[in-house]
Amino acid sequence: MKDESRILDWRSTGRRKARKELYNNYVPFKCVDCGRTSKFPPMDAPKWFDEIWPEENRVLDYSLQADHETKDVTNNDVNELAWRCAGCHKLSDNKTGKGESTKETTNSLDDFL
Repeated sequence: MKDESRILDWRSTGRRKARKELYNNYVPFKCVDCGRTSKFPPMDAPKWFDEIWPEENRVLDYSLQADHETKDVTNNDVNELAWRCAGCHKLSDNKTGKGESTKETTNSLDDFL
């Protein structure tokens, strides 16, 4: 395991860990808001990716994003994560202030640093 005290960009690391968590928990690879998915599998998709990739609504030219619903990039609990297309991700982020959660959370980034 890597030394987390040396992580320089928590957002990038958090997104990568979030995608892995969503894959490992077999969360269907479709936007939770609009139901669309990508035409092509993501570059980091596991070998068994077809099991979670719906055949309908494959209309997007880009991959889905892992969204931290609590906006805490260090919290990769699968219950706090969702797949979203870029448009829905932006809309969900605009419902709150930048970096503010749509869910109540007890953890903060300071708890992990």
